[in-house]
Amino acid sequence: MSTKFFIDDCCFACGKENKNGLKLKIVETENGVESKIILPGWTQGYRRIVHGGIVSTILDEMAVWAAITKGHKSATVELKIRLKKAMFVDEEYIASGWLLGVKNRIVTARAEIRDKDNVQIARAEVKLFKLLEETG
Repeated sequence: MSTKFFIDDCCFACGKENKNGLKLKIVETENGVESKIILPGWTQGYRRIVHGGIVSTILDEMAVWAAITKGHKSATVELKIRLKKAMFVDEEYIASGWLLGVKNRIVTARAEIRDKDNVQIARAEVKLFKLLEETG
């Protein structure tokens, strides 16, 4: 069984080819990565409120891409989420992620989602495990 982690366009969070996905457009910034987000109704849990699992997925994705853009292909091993306010469908938000540090094969990152008034909606502290590239 292969242990390779391939990046393709079918990721639930960022994949352009996943018809059921979020299709996040993540861009590199000076400090990390960010994505403008307006989520559709199918992402809700309670009426008009984005499901907490979707919020967590976005935070996880931002942390992973913050690592990838700095050359650290990684997979999440720990995700600590703090949901501070409700996130609503059909409203605009900015998600961002940035690296805190790298020690051996552990990458630490932080991610957050803010509303149009720059109020923090959710945040995450993330530990990622740096993947080794297979040769041969």
